[in-house]
Amino acid sequence: MHEERKSKDTRELYKGIGSRLLSRRKELRYTQEQMAELRGVSTGFYGMMERGEKAPSIEKLIIIYEKLGTDITYLLTGDQKEGAGGSFLERCPKEKQYDLEQLMKYAFNLAEIGTVKIET
Repeated sequence: MHEERKSKDTRELYKGIGSRLLSRRKELRYTQEQMAELRGVSTGFYGMMERGEKAPSIEKLIIIYEKLGTDITYLLTGDQKEGAGGSFLERCPKEKQYDLEQLMKYAFNLAEIGTVKIET
């Protein structure tokens, strides 16, 4: 019975992730083929993820974050993180969002570099 429940919970989790992947793909106006190529998986496997039949590995989640700027927490849980410019980005015109995301990533990387302590 525990296995049956776990299986049901897992299926629901996979369906949620798949639904959010589909939404993000449509926001970006990508085809399944383009998303599969970006993620380094076959188109068939990517389609199974969108349908909730398979789940992305940790490695693939990181690729989604790095290449698409999609929050991993959002993909896994559906919860949106506030802060870090999220609401500002949503108000940005769709055609400029990618550019703004890239600028924000660059700025965050610079900020992290600035916080590294140099020991003498």
